[in-house]
Amino acid sequence: MQRAAAEFLRDRHRLGAFVYGLLRDSHAAEDLLQEVWLRLAAEVDKGTELRNQSAWCRGVARNLIRKIWDRSRNAKVVPDSSVLEALLDKVEQSFAETDDLHEDWAERQEALNECVSSLPEPSRRLLTLRYEDRASMAEVARIMDRSFEGVTKALYRLRKDLLDCVQRKLAQ
Repeated sequence: MQRAAAEFLRDRHRLGAFVYGLLRDSHAAEDLLQEVWLRLAAEVDKGTELRNQSAWCRGVARNLIRKIWDRSRNAKVVPDSSVLEALLDKVEQSFAETDDLHEDWAERQEALNECVSSLPEPSRRLLTLRYEDRASMAEVARIMDRSFEGVTKALYRLRKDLLDCVQRKLAQ
């Protein structure tokens, strides 16, 4: 269950974009995401092995979106179901094509996390101040008691070293 939850949280923004892009209603999209999570949790509790959880969640979301659209047929303006199906197919195709890129991104992120954790504490502190706390270069220099140029050079070297480290880990 923990793996499924972590994967769901990792993919939640992409799934949210998929859902919101089709519904154009943030409240309905949030409700639908919660329903997808409940259905995923139920499947995992049953012991179902999902080979591609992201695609499975999109499929559940797609079916739920169809139900919402079907209920809207009583509205004054009724969408053409063939157009909606074509839209669903096109959006699903676009997201499916990016699944491999997303997996590659996840591998890179994991490698980067490992590389950052292996850095000495002052280097991690420098990265945290600049990129997590979003401190300006001048603020980082003041906090770290270094010159502006020293911080600039240190960050340049850190980024280069992290890139090299990530590339080595991905090549393994």
